[in-house]
Amino acid sequence: LNLMQNLQKEIGLTYLFISHNLSVVHHISDRVGVMYLGRLVELADKKILFNYPLHPYTQLLLDAIPDIRSVGKPRKKIQGEVPNPLEPPAGCTFHPRCPYAKDICRKVNPEMRKVENMGSIVEVACHAVGNWRK
Repeated sequence: LNLMQNLQKEIGLTYLFISHNLSVVHHISDRVGVMYLGRLVELADKKILFNYPLHPYTQLLLDAIPDIRSVGKPRKKIQGEVPNPLEPPAGCTFHPRCPYAKDICRKVNPEMRKVENMGSIVEVACHAVGNWRK
């Protein structure tokens, strides 16, 4: 990873780095895209995304990271089962597991839209964004 970063700086490379390891993503990335069931749900600068996530899945994903300072405290769990990717639910594919799901989420698949978050422009696909904050 360090070699990749050195080459990136020396010759101006750009990477599309895909990983489930959020520590590695945090280490190597400038911008981060979060996907759920094969669909991009949030795209933001690394610092904004890791500190102020907007999409409910991103929030729950980051809350699930073990933290030595939180030993003994209960962690939030993502409720429900991952839908079958061959037969995804109508509307937002995350709605069966989302704590903020409303009727529109069950019917209309949200499009990525640009919103302001902590002074930065991020992209998020969620009907609930703007109606709640963490």
